[in-house]
Amino acid sequence: MDPREYDWQMGALVDPGYLAPDERRMRPPPADATWPHQALPSPGDAEPWQAPPTRLERWPVDPSQMTANEAAAFQTQARYRNALARDPTSNRMGALAEMVAPQTPLDYALLASGPLRAAAVPLRAAIYGGAAALQPEEAQAGPSGIIRKGAEAVLGLHPTTSPRTIYNKTLGGGYSVNLPTGAIPSEGLMVGRYPNSDPRNLVIPREEFKQAAIKQHAETNAAELAKPESYLGTWLSPEGKVYLDVSQRYDPDKIRAATKAGERTGQLAGYNVGAGESFPIGSWRDFVSSPEFHDRMNKMATMGREYLNQFPSKEWWDMHGSSFERAYGPERLPHVAGFSASTAPVSNPYDNMRTMSEYMRRHIAGEPIIQPDWRAPAGGMWLSEGKQLPLEQSRIPNLEKSARGDLAALQRAKVREEAAAMMGDPNAVVLDRHWARLTEAPERGIYANAQEGVINTNILKRGLGDYDFVKNEVSKAARAAGRDPRDFSADAWTGIRETIKNTSELFGTKHKGSAITGESKSYADIFQELLEKKAKHLGTSADELDKRLRRGEANLLSTMLVSSPALAAAYRRWQADQGDHGDQGEAMGGLVRQD
Repeated sequence: MDPREYDWQMGALVDPGYLAPDERRMRPPPADATWPHQALPSPGDAEPWQAPPTRLERWPVDPSQMTANEAAAFQTQARYRNALARDPTSNRMGALAEMVAPQTPLDYALLASGPLRAAAVPLRAAIYGGAAALQPEEAQAGPSGIIRKGAEAVLGLHPTTSPRTIYNKTLGGGYSVNLPTGAIPSEGLMVGRYPNSDPRNLVIPREEFKQAAIKQHAETNAAELAKPESYLGTWLSPEGKVYLDVSQRYDPDKIRAATKAGERTGQLAGYNVGAGESFPIGSWRDFVSSPEFHDRMNKMATMGREYLNQFPSKEWWDMHGSSFERAYGPERLPHVAGFSASTAPVSNPYDNMRTMSEYMRRHIAGEPIIQPDWRAPAGGMWLSEGKQLPLEQSRIPNLEKSARGDLAALQRAKVREEAAAMMGDPNAVVLDRHWARLTEAPERGIYANAQEGVINTNILKRGLGDYDFVKNEVSKAARAAGRDPRDFSADAWTGIRETIKNTSELFGTKHKGSAITGESKSYADIFQELLEKKAKHLGTSADELDKRLRRGEANLLSTMLVSSPALAAAYRRWQADQGDHGDQGEAMGGLVRQD
């Protein structure tokens, strides 16, 4: 294109009656002609030249009433529509250039509005050079046609993204919009990405809020606002401050994930689009270190202590002098502790003790600890005939370490702490899903984790991780109560479990109490209960069964007396004959997460 034609095209932007020409080769008009109707194709022509019909559209409104960005957007979109409708057999360079390359400085601003942006980048570079290959969202028209970066250019691409619309909606309480698409979410949870003190956000008094602030915010966050999951978000607080941020949308049922994301960036609230109301975002650590949480711990510990006092083993974790020591001997207590801790996650205490007894049998008998082909024998007290031990593959590292007695190397804080507690460490604190629930106040936006029933065990390079943070507060409360952290935390755990089981709630938060089965008494008392039931079924004494457990001739999985390698081999053959591979639930032995 003749560079002199730039002035002709720029002048056409402000003429509402102008009908844009096709890509035909235009001759510039005489220098003294009036724009554009007296333009002649050559000095000898007798009549003014008129543009032939074209597929491009007329301006929908007077372009003099449009911003430069809006005018550039319309012109660029029209060129794309024309190029896409062209005869597909055409290979004219002019047609290609018209479709993929900016024709005027303003065109750089909003080339992103066209449908072929991805294809246009390499072609623009090939036709016009590397400078033309700038991402469209990175370029906009500045004074005198200078190209400058920023996302302000995408404001106004859609009616929903104009600064005026955003301004008016903000004064109504708040607004969220996706700038590239103009989409306004009809449901979902909106949470800011940055702390309110982050310079990428704007927090200004209501009386100082102008449309210019919206443009400034969009330019500052150009890269982030270009992402499909990002939204320009605004909020007018009850205190009369306007917040402009970059928000992320979460599905309506992801309140935990949304709240924890907002907590990480110091948000005070998020916005539930579907409900048309904000939701609170609290500080979990502030709550855990508060007097209110310490009061919760003390109440649960008092209740748990009263409950445990009715059973033979008054302290939850004691093994020495207990049924464990009578059955396996003092020298094997580290293995009992390791196997018990390794099989505790996602298991209730009764099933935990049954599973531990089979790994102890294998260990004493000199069998491999991991037996993928093992199947439960008939007469199961828990597992159905032919089923595998649950979760064995995921527990392999800890099971092998337990067999070696290497308890300090056990993976995950909860497992290590449990093994240490059973071995008598007074400072061990075991925190599981029940403790996670105690640390929460959902009505105030306080959650332990994005996943229910979990306290993060990650170790931070600086400061305490979540698990150690709670452990530290438990230890403080224990010292104030005159108890070891090990025993105080067990008392509180017992109180939490019994409260949920009996009332289906915990400090106002609903939980499924029916999912918790069995007593909340100590491991040693549960082990003794299972042992006595099996001995009674077999018509033998508890002392005789103790001896068989110590020799590796029995477990507490089934009513059968012996679970030998030969029996395991028989069940492997049974499995092959059945041809039953089962689904995941079957492979887990029908285990259902209970508490």
